[in-house]
Amino acid sequence: MFPPPKETLAPMSADFESQPMIKATGFREYDARWLFPDEINLTGMQALGLGLGTLLHERNAAHIIVGHDFREYSQAVKLALINGLMTAGVRVVDIGLALSPTAYYAQFACDVPAVAMVTASHNENGWTGVKMGSGRPLTFGAEDMARLRDIVLGGAAKSQAGGTYEIVEDMAAQYKADLTNRAAIAKKLKAVVATGNGTAGIFAPPVLEALGVDVIPLHCELDYTFPHHNPNPEDIGMLHAVRDAVLASGADIGFAFDGDGDRCGVV
Repeated sequence: MFPPPKETLAPMSADFESQPMIKATGFREYDARWLFPDEINLTGMQALGLGLGTLLHERNAAHIIVGHDFREYSQAVKLALINGLMTAGVRVVDIGLALSPTAYYAQFACDVPAVAMVTASHNENGWTGVKMGSGRPLTFGAEDMARLRDIVLGGAAKSQAGGTYEIVEDMAAQYKADLTNRAAIAKKLKAVVATGNGTAGIFAPPVLEALGVDVIPLHCELDYTFPHHNPNPEDIGMLHAVRDAVLASGADIGFAFDGDGDRCGVV
């Protein structure tokens, strides 16, 4: 059982390594988002998992899909969250590196009610967060997030037996097959596909190619330093890069995907 998290802890201290730190403002209306490790530490992420697990038990939904986006620290953050979930007696299904839509798809493919996707979405490096839901196909709204915040920050999370861990290694392939088996593009298209070196770089190009699109990849290699620009279709630098590539290649269209693949800008 964790004590109520601290709002701040001194970095490089024994307390920072052993006590949960969670900034209250990270609990937003529809998801959670923090600067890591300035506003939440790994022990804080464990406490979040324990609190989320407690909430899932309240809703008879203690079975959850968990995935993470491509950032230097996302896997460590996810594993801390999983530790807390399992301590709360939740059955965890880990789909590994994933897009947010892949995690939502996995809820149906694996017949699992809940989801926790570790991602900072389109935010810049240094951010982390979790998109959550306890009953497919819906994700958390304001009341859900308020209840989770109260459990976690109030130190009301409960540990119990029954937590398990399972890895599903081929969820990305399953999702790709589902997308490409049910769709067809009648007109031959040439498309610039930009992902800002984020997670969508290993998913979007092969899916579009399987649909018959002539793909011109732009910054699709995974690189968590995001050397060109942030993977954010609202970033003017990303849109200008896509525009330039479309004009230079004679492409019909350009796609700009965000860091977890649930947002796309079109040129």
